[in-house]
Amino acid sequence: MVGSSIAKTNTKFRDSVKPETRLIITLRFLASGDPYTSLMYTFKVSKQLISEIVPEVCRCLNEALSDYIKVSYF
Repeated sequence: MVGSSIAKTNTKFRDSVKPETRLIITLRFLASGDPYTSLMYTFKVSKQLISEIVPEVCRCLNEALSDYIKVSYF
């Protein structure tokens, strides 16, 4: 559903984080509230990258599920 919108291309220097892993990191953060540092060690992804992944995947989920989930911004 959101795999294509959260997928990134590999570079010469490193492989990108798979869409499945990006989604799992985000869902784990939302479900548990684990700090980025904890997720960093669990998924072996830098804290800086996690801080980019979580908001990006949340935006994509919000767009994909906007017909089913209404988000209220305070």
